[in-house]
Amino acid sequence: MEALVKQSTRNDTVLEFVLCIGSYEEIIQGKPFLLNESLQSFLVNHRVVMAKEIVEIRYPSPKNQLELELEAASYDFF
Repeated sequence: MEALVKQSTRNDTVLEFVLCIGSYEEIIQGKPFLLNESLQSFLVNHRVVMAKEIVEIRYPSPKNQLELELEAASYDFF
C-alpha cells in the first residue's frame, strides 16, 4: 500500500480509496501524499486517511472521472 502511494506521488496520478469508517463505506478520490510513515497516514484531498481504514486502493475508471468533472462543472467551482 505504501509503495503504491509513493509511486502515485512520483507519477502524479490519481487514486481512489475505498474506506470503511465505522460501518460506513466511503470513497475518496485524489492525489495521495505520504504524511506519516510510522502511523501510515496519508493526505488525500485535505483529508487524513489512516491505513487501517483502507479497504481497497484502485485507479479510478474514466467513467467515474467524467461524472466527477461534470458534477464539478455544475457547481461552477472553476
